[in-house]
Amino acid sequence: MQKHFRFSFILTLYLSVLFSACAPLAPSPETYDTLYQVSTLDSLTAGNYDGIITDKELLSKGNFGLGTFDKLDGEMLVLDGKVYQVKASGKVETPPDSIMTPFSAVTYFENDISQDVAQVQDFDALKAMIDQMIIKKDRFYAIRVDGTFAKIKTRSVPPQEKPYPILSEVTKNQSVFNFENVKGSVIGFWCPSNIGTINAQGYHLHFISDDRNQGGHLLDISFDKATINLDETRFFELEIGEAAQQDGGIEDRQAEIDKVEK
Repeated sequence: MQKHFRFSFILTLYLSVLFSACAPLAPSPETYDTLYQVSTLDSLTAGNYDGIITDKELLSKGNFGLGTFDKLDGEMLVLDGKVYQVKASGKVETPPDSIMTPFSAVTYFENDISQDVAQVQDFDALKAMIDQMIIKKDRFYAIRVDGTFAKIKTRSVPPQEKPYPILSEVTKNQSVFNFENVKGSVIGFWCPSNIGTINAQGYHLHFISDDRNQGGHLLDISFDKATINLDETRFFELEIGEAAQQDGGIEDRQAEIDKVEK
């Protein structure tokens, strides 16, 4: 009886250790406080639209964020751990997790700062309100604004074929959408000025409606009331992927990014 008990205990302990080793590790506190980015906005602006990693891999790095898809096929939103694709047609789809992304940024959203706001007339007014909430100007902030919006203006772009044009040429043929009295979420990031051309300095925001039928890259906004939530993020991780195939012949990188993002 004693020998049987000892064998059962050792077997149980062995299996416990084995399954613990095979189980996925929970994200560390640093992971939850990290902005993970695929490629650079500089590279995307220059016309490098080939996917680098899959959406499945991207979701292992965060549950909240934005970006685009292989061949620049629409606008990406990552919200509550799900990926949405806003096509140039305006249709919002849930793409397969095998789809690739050439540029994207995600984090695990944890609300640090929250504020109810009212009477926002345009995008500049919204940015001014969030500016007052951002205390540490050398850090990244994930942004989520929830409400019923009087007016929302967004854009999306169609997939491209090689040789890829630079992004400012693509956006000349962008699809623009205007929505009224729509309930949804504006999500994205504020990046510090010392990020250079790795990402957009300041604000980069996308929109998706609660019914997941409307969305895109945010161009303008107005509302009577909404809730702004911010997640202050200390760490930054960059996935370079393969070397960029083209530089677009762009001399002033920052001006080009401002042109396509703002």
